[in-house]
Amino acid sequence: MRIACIQMDVVLGDVHANLNRSMELIDHIAADKPDIICLPELFTTGYCLHEAKRLAEQVPCNTTHILSQKSREIGCFLIGGSIIEQEGDSLYNTSVVFNRSGDIAAKYRKIHLFQPFEEDLYLMPGDRTVTIDTEICKIGVIICYDLRFPELFKELKANGAKIVFVVAEFPNPKLSQWKTLLQDMARDNCIHVVGVNRVGSDERSSFFGHTLIALSSGSSGEIMVEMGGYEGVLVADILV
Repeated sequence: MRIACIQMDVVLGDVHANLNRSMELIDHIAADKPDIICLPELFTTGYCLHEAKRLAEQVPCNTTHILSQKSREIGCFLIGGSIIEQEGDSLYNTSVVFNRSGDIAAKYRKIHLFQPFEEDLYLMPGDRTVTIDTEICKIGVIICYDLRFPELFKELKANGAKIVFVVAEFPNPKLSQWKTLLQDMARDNCIHVVGVNRVGSDERSSFFGHTLIALSSGSSGEIMVEMGGYEGVLVADILV
């Protein structure tokens, strides 16, 4: 399976600029014919939660329309990082996943909200994990702070996932924790784990990137490939 991870800076609260930048980065690797493209957490807004009601979108929405068109154009699965989703009076941190035809294949709402970023003040938690069938294998998606809860990985593994994608805005100074957790989850569950993190900074935090793929093989969750702290795209082929 060929995986492309988009490691990008995010302009706080500027949906238009962030969508344009994410599409530019995706277009750079379209010719590589990836099977799956993955964006980082809250890639359209960043943690602009004090304006969550203004920025929230009801799925389907403009953002999902653009992502749907792109996945259909390239012919790949596309994990749309996450967005602020509105349903009724509730807001969620939601990852929307598209299949090769551009249809919504799944929607995952972040279960564990991160209190230091005040998610619990503005958002509601999700209540279930999801897996997505591809023609190669099943995959799972979780969001950032979910990484600290191994029971999610165990459930995804039990439901058949061979690869779990972690879309994130993991901040400094937690790089060592980021790498250790990704490796531990890969090793302990005998699955591949793909961590897709942002770079740049916002009003309160800076983000180190280091998007990476931790393989299920080896005694410590071997890191197959890892980016640094720059904006760009990671493309890698993994066996499942």
